[in-house]
Amino acid sequence: MTEQTVLHLQGVSKYYARDGKRVVAAQDVSLALEPGAFKVLRGPSGSGKTTVLLAAGGLLRPDAGRVFVRGDDIYALSPEQRAMFRARNIGFVFQQFYLVPYLTVLDNAQLPGIALAIPNLHAKAAGLLMRFQLGDRIDHLPSELSTGERQRVALARALVADPAVLLADEPTGNLDAENEAIILACLRDFAANGGAVLMATHGLRSDGFDEVYQINGGRL
Repeated sequence: MTEQTVLHLQGVSKYYARDGKRVVAAQDVSLALEPGAFKVLRGPSGSGKTTVLLAAGGLLRPDAGRVFVRGDDIYALSPEQRAMFRARNIGFVFQQFYLVPYLTVLDNAQLPGIALAIPNLHAKAAGLLMRFQLGDRIDHLPSELSTGERQRVALARALVADPAVLLADEPTGNLDAENEAIILACLRDFAANGGAVLMATHGLRSDGFDEVYQINGGRL
């Protein structure tokens, strides 16, 4: 790990118990992302991709190993400290979107920045939505959007706090080719401007990634 390393997983392992047996979700996973990196975890369903992303994002404490974000050991922080650190430094994009159904598109995009008191939050969120071709949708509810539009709202929400690292779990799994291209272009642009992206996917329909890790049975 260098001083510039944004995300560093060091020997991360996670196990679950099922029917009295130990199930390996992640086994001794180590990887590092520098600013500008766009790396991919590729593997079938159940291979451990989501477990690795959740551990990397401070949402799932590993049974062994350590996770560093911007040099900080995130699981050495208290739950409250880790939640605030995560809000400031890590953006998430999930396949299921997790938009608040009774909030408008603009309100959903602003959510991560409210607790952080981000200056000009309204204008910043609106600007991201315009950039993602959603300027005419800002007053709509998620139920009024297409699947691709919802994912773009989720991406705007993930970026509104200017995170250092973006974790994307199957962000294009439910999308058509046009919306997949839009999402991937946004992720590449984020990396090109100094962010770091780690994306999980079961398959790739494009290229241009810095590195692709194959994961199966929790092992890279």
